[in-house]
Amino acid sequence: MIRLRQSPALRSAIAQTRCSSTQNAFAVIVGGGMAGSSCAYHLTQRNIKDVVLLEKEHVASPTATSFHSPGLVSAAHPAHRYKPILAYSCDLYARLEKETGEAINFNRPGTLRLATNATRLAEFKKYTARDYYKEPKPGDPNAKGDVCKTTLLSPDQVREMVPHLNQKEILGGLYTSNDGFVNSKGLNKAFVNGAKSRGASVVNQTIPNFIRYDKSTGEWLVGLGDGSLIKTRNLINAGGIWANDIARLSGHSIPMIIVEHQYAVIKPTEHLKEGLPAIIDHDSTFYVRQSGDELLFGGFEMIDRVKIREDWYRNGVPKDGSSSITPDFSRLSRAYERAKELLPALTDAKVDARAAVFSMTPDGYPLVGPFDKNYWVSTGFLDGVSSAGGLGKYLADWIVDGEPPAELFDTDASRYDGWADRKFIVDKGVETYSMFYNWSYTDRLAGRPTDRISGVYGLLKKQGAQFGYRNGWEVAQHFNIDDEDVLSTLEREYQMVTNRCGVIDMSWKGKIEVKGPDAQELLEYAVCGEVPALGRIGSGLMLTRAGRILAPLKMFHHDSVRSQFILLTEPERESRDLYWLKRAAAEKQFKVQVHSVSEYLASLALVGPKSRELLQSLTKSDVSDEGFPQRSTKLMRLGAAAVVCARSSTSTGQLSYELFHNRADSKKLYEAITAAGGPLGIVNFGQTTMNSMRLEHGFKIWGRELTLDTNPFECGLGALVDLKSGKDFIGKASTIEHAKETFTRRLALITMDTPDSVVPAGNEVLRREGEEERIGQVTSAGYSARLQKPIAFAWLDSSVKDTDALNIDVGRGERVRATVLTEALLKPIN
Repeated sequence: MIRLRQSPALRSAIAQTRCSSTQNAFAVIVGGGMAGSSCAYHLTQRNIKDVVLLEKEHVASPTATSFHSPGLVSAAHPAHRYKPILAYSCDLYARLEKETGEAINFNRPGTLRLATNATRLAEFKKYTARDYYKEPKPGDPNAKGDVCKTTLLSPDQVREMVPHLNQKEILGGLYTSNDGFVNSKGLNKAFVNGAKSRGASVVNQTIPNFIRYDKSTGEWLVGLGDGSLIKTRNLINAGGIWANDIARLSGHSIPMIIVEHQYAVIKPTEHLKEGLPAIIDHDSTFYVRQSGDELLFGGFEMIDRVKIREDWYRNGVPKDGSSSITPDFSRLSRAYERAKELLPALTDAKVDARAAVFSMTPDGYPLVGPFDKNYWVSTGFLDGVSSAGGLGKYLADWIVDGEPPAELFDTDASRYDGWADRKFIVDKGVETYSMFYNWSYTDRLAGRPTDRISGVYGLLKKQGAQFGYRNGWEVAQHFNIDDEDVLSTLEREYQMVTNRCGVIDMSWKGKIEVKGPDAQELLEYAVCGEVPALGRIGSGLMLTRAGRILAPLKMFHHDSVRSQFILLTEPERESRDLYWLKRAAAEKQFKVQVHSVSEYLASLALVGPKSRELLQSLTKSDVSDEGFPQRSTKLMRLGAAAVVCARSSTSTGQLSYELFHNRADSKKLYEAITAAGGPLGIVNFGQTTMNSMRLEHGFKIWGRELTLDTNPFECGLGALVDLKSGKDFIGKASTIEHAKETFTRRLALITMDTPDSVVPAGNEVLRREGEEERIGQVTSAGYSARLQKPIAFAWLDSSVKDTDALNIDVGRGERVRATVLTEALLKPIN
């Protein structure tokens, strides 16, 4: 992970503590803001009492962020896996005041997002088509429905809810019930009170002098200004705008920016009716909510007006923090002028301008989870109040149980490790801040490309590649020739690949090398199925101790000199998988080395019936079925490049060869392939076509069908779990129990008759035809060139029969017919 540095001054400070008082704690949390206090509260909820919360001043100080938060509690979010976190916050805040005695004033009039143009209205229609809301079942007192529901409102319904709006501008609205806003200072204090009542210690006006990891004991040593020392198994950096200053004490750095945020307290010119929802306009990026007879107003500036404090990041945040920021409400002039048009009561209103600083990450999601050996972070919150309750519980459960409680890779604390330079962090962070409410435009360009490009990126771009972005990597989605539309491109690529052959760049895949004397033993322990023998390829699953799917992997063993394996994973999950494997190795004291080789081990794949003929033309090795069978690897030379060639049709359903090689050789290898493949009709193809092929033969992928929120037997992957050989593996006890369960849902392939061949994006809701009950949800989808219609995986209630007539919401206010496929269209080609 991250190398720790120990300066002479630090060694001197440590030496001074040897005769000082020492305290032991299960966890030390540095930072008493919303993130830190929520984590402390939830650790004590797990009956962990020896928790120490260190706060540099006092809770909810004006110098920090929590004091200045508008207190918006929003349960709607473009990433649907994030919504349970937000819903939990709403549920918790509804009872926290009574529990702790601290007034948080949780008002729950809901949140209204305005649609003032056709693009935004379409975005909101798409959102409601994907909102899997569960109603409590009538007559069942134990059946608990979802806390918040999101509904698309007509202009008349918006008018009835907020009569003060300029109705000529309104095309509709997205309304979320049961959320709203809180007093953020009160919420912060409530978390602290709740933690203290269950045994946590809170130390105010304290800044650590040093933080050091003791390898001999596996503990973190936290030295305080009074000479005392705290030894702790778990250190949590929840420092907010001071998080990077805290990180420096132990030789770390946090990939965040510190940004100035302008807001105001406004006295409207007319009395507004009580109980108005919080109002958000996604286009001009403002928010406004009631506070007594006043309004809290804030917004996000256009990109050229965003002001970040790189001087604070480099040199340290001053003690006064947010209190030292001079308001400049003129930077919100565009948003405020638009707000006055939409809400005329703001015209000529008295404006009391305020300002604060917030910490945030390049993608706007916080950093939550392990950052180093039991060094946890919970920082970078741009929506701290909305997610503080849910993410505080998420982190506390992970710390106590040793595994993440739910699939939330978006907040992986190490997702920028190594590849993200400071320029990328700043450029992408500024862009994300300025577009905070823009849910539609996700393929954003700032900071791209990073150094995470393959050796053929330039060549592919010249040939019409259209790229998507995955954790720093540029991934070719399709190749635009003569201004084709995406569907035409897909059909052309698909027909050429499945009838002839194609080449695709797969260098963006995560690749982890495991080597050393105990490499085999580590994988036997970490993977629930068979570990491949030398020269073979295996599919495997890493499970949590609760038996849930942490990671599906493709594994191969190719080096006869030493025990060496390559594990293929996904780029968003790579750092989590690395952490998990290293922790397992340390637990068992295995002699292994585990590290990422993604940056220099590149990959090109040949796919299609002519791919063997092409491969044979480039090598003297025998690539016949007898000489090179399915699911095996071979070392060979193709032209001037040495490659490890892996033959597997698992993810394509076609004859396929993946060529792993040094990144420096990618260009010459690609040129050799395309030159030899010309007479065979070789084409470039991208992930859109790859997705179509994998759906047609029923291949399930991580992040869609396979997540932490399910288990192998529920997903139909029980064959990958070895319960017969007697080998021990992580999660075995829980998996034995899962194998006996009857599940209430199942994964199924479906096709649909959508207008204009509209392809679902994922999470669209399914119903039985003529009924309103939600009985399924799409996980992933694509267009089947073979069927000439969309195809998708979906979770369906187990009560759904294959013959049932189903409807699917397609995000345009329409429902179309969906049909269950009883088996995959294609069997994988051997």
